[in-house]
Amino acid sequence: MTFLVETPVTFAPERDFILEVLFGEFLGLSWRRVSNDRKDISVILGGQPGEIRLPDGLFSSQEADWLTVGSMPESPLSQWDTRDLAQDITLVDPILPVIYGDRSPVAHREGDTIRLPLDIFGSAFFMLSRYEEAVRPDRDVHDRFPATASLAYQAAFLKRPIIDEYVEILWAAMQRLWPGLERKPTKARTRVSCDVDNPFSFTGSLPRTGRRLLGDVLKRRALKLAIRNLRGNWAARRGNHDLDANWNSLDWIMDVNEEAGRSVAFYFIPEPSDPRFDRSTSLDDPRMRGLLRRIHDRGHEIGVHPGYSSYTDPSVMARSVATLRRVLGEMDIEQAQLGGRQHFLRWQTPTTARLWEDNRLDYDSTLGFAEQPGFRCGTCREYPLYDLEARCPLRLRERPLILMECSVIAERYLDLGYSDEALKMMHELRETCYLMRGNFTMLWHNSHFDNEADKKFYLSLL
Repeated sequence: MTFLVETPVTFAPERDFILEVLFGEFLGLSWRRVSNDRKDISVILGGQPGEIRLPDGLFSSQEADWLTVGSMPESPLSQWDTRDLAQDITLVDPILPVIYGDRSPVAHREGDTIRLPLDIFGSAFFMLSRYEEAVRPDRDVHDRFPATASLAYQAAFLKRPIIDEYVEILWAAMQRLWPGLERKPTKARTRVSCDVDNPFSFTGSLPRTGRRLLGDVLKRRALKLAIRNLRGNWAARRGNHDLDANWNSLDWIMDVNEEAGRSVAFYFIPEPSDPRFDRSTSLDDPRMRGLLRRIHDRGHEIGVHPGYSSYTDPSVMARSVATLRRVLGEMDIEQAQLGGRQHFLRWQTPTTARLWEDNRLDYDSTLGFAEQPGFRCGTCREYPLYDLEARCPLRLRERPLILMECSVIAERYLDLGYSDEALKMMHELRETCYLMRGNFTMLWHNSHFDNEADKKFYLSLL
């Protein structure tokens, strides 16, 4: 059976995109859209009585307001107590922020018609397309859209996969009208990744090494670590990496994930683009070739981690992808897909996605905030990206990043260190993804295992 969705005539490409994501990808349901002269949205199931009606928010914007502040959600957001629809909906909390919808949200049922106070489709498009990032000018020192500028942070739903919850609202309404309906089954999973920014601990200049040792003693108050690093540096300069924590962590990551029945995606910087931030080792280095071989032979994934300047630079991006493809080709390493993540999580909507698309990459996993973990895109599901300027869907798929270890631990971000609060936050994010039967996508750098607590935290999340 096919759902018939009646909508106003405006923004047809955007409506078709989000209907395919929500109905087709997330729920696994067949749908067809028709346009007519109406102000709201109607959803009916072919040949069956019953109708769901929803307000039309974002897509009722004037053309002149598109991609301007005039089309942004009205703040503060309304809060809807969804228990007036049903008590058994899978939600993080029954009190749900309304991105676009009624200012006094209440669900109504009259006979075979349910009216929801929430513009599910416009709100989902807003979050999944990263609409606000193309509208708001806010940027941090690395030219990244900051978490604090996001609606999710300002309206206190960054720790909620809000669009996954909206889909559950839609599904709850469908079940009440058409109880025999079945959706696509999904299973929660943990996706583990590692950005190999620094494969070796001791490749820096002597002054940089000196600063690190001073930091071990004065800042981290870890004399044993300083001594170990001093010995490791001495050995590394003679070709012995047995004491190199960064290098040894790579095999340890594979070991523990294999024990847990998981594979890991390792992302490499193929072409340095800025000497201040890209300190990678050439993939033509025999040690790196050996590492790539081990990763592949052990059943893990190799991906691209384009350098600091690549996110808006077509030539840097193209060189990065071409270099990785060349190396993999020379090593006869074949993979079903090639994806990765931007270095420093630098991302410009829609420019960066377009660069990935142009270079025939299959998926990206950049979209999480550096300074805050959570649900930047409002979902823990994989989905196709949308080009807001060209007004068309991309082949490129997004795997939203939910947790980066330093977002929680590092002093420059939340600064929770290795506290119980830090571990609790990480586990709550994982549990939320599993509640929604989504993907807990976790990034832990191989260079972030100096502290034994790192391994404890990491193992507990597997």
